[in-house]
Amino acid sequence: MDTEHLKLLRLLQLADSAVPIGAAAHSFGLETLVEDGALVVEHLQHFLKDFLCEAGAQEAAFCRAAHRLGAQAESGGHDFQVTQWLELNRRLSARKAARESRAAGATLGRRLLHLAREIHGHPTFACASDAARSAVCEVHHCAAFGLVGGALGLGVDVTVEAYLHQTLTGLVSACQRLMPLGQTRAQQILWDLKPSIITAAGCGPEGYDEVNCFAPMLDLGSMRHTTLTTRLFIS
Repeated sequence: MDTEHLKLLRLLQLADSAVPIGAAAHSFGLETLVEDGALVVEHLQHFLKDFLCEAGAQEAAFCRAAHRLGAQAESGGHDFQVTQWLELNRRLSARKAARESRAAGATLGRRLLHLAREIHGHPTFACASDAARSAVCEVHHCAAFGLVGGALGLGVDVTVEAYLHQTLTGLVSACQRLMPLGQTRAQQILWDLKPSIITAAGCGPEGYDEVNCFAPMLDLGSMRHTTLTTRLFIS
């Protein structure tokens, strides 16, 4: 039984913020910005909207490219393109200037791929994981999520949107632990940014090499995170 309802339920599980890959341990530089006073509750929604327009759109483009590779393998018409999979992740690594955020995303990606391999057993997951390990190549979260979605036959648009929603939920959750952000306000932000998620998920060009991201504030926050006297998050 592989109905659309079953696919939706599987996607909901993968996109749940409680999926055990360690996302709750990372703020991706937000902790530094809050500590510096550069990010406050009043400006959080605008900040996250800008995040979706820049970093979100970039990750969406790579998620789409990974989904295409997974869908090709799932269809049975093509073998899994290992070389393209590795190149995809290497190119995304080169675009991430901040080592802490890059390492954090790679950790989540590796764990998601391992989790998917354990609970579903699709041969593509094992192949992708083993190839990356052998080549000493980072597996980024957006690429792993897209690959899993494609291999499981999930729609590309809904997969990318689910990934961005999970990412945004994680950032808002981190902010709730860093600043006086209540539950209702947090949910209001997530609710209001749904259209921005859809826009970011669909605005990426066909070729992921053409997408650009300019988020110096977030990059600097991530780079300076290790200098904080006390830290709640790993990144």
